[in-house]
Amino acid sequence: MKGLKKKRMNLGKRTGKSINDSDERENSMNRVIQIKVEMKQLETQLEQLKRELDIFRENCNHEFVKNDYSQQCTNCYLIESLQW
Repeated sequence: MKGLKKKRMNLGKRTGKSINDSDERENSMNRVIQIKVEMKQLETQLEQLKRELDIFRENCNHEFVKNDYSQQCTNCYLIESLQW
């Protein structure tokens, strides 16, 4: 075990970088990959939620509250412009 550790330290000396820098870079890259995977999962979930909201709004018995420029449903929060 001691010989392997010494060999790793020598490798670090030759390249000018320590093994810790290499480990840190690998950890950073692993985190980047993990973030990308999580983002893709969240994008998929967002699309599913948008579809669900669209279905809910299509079936909603809208009750609008109007102002000068728009109206908003009190049930599903759909907003429609009154400026045509």
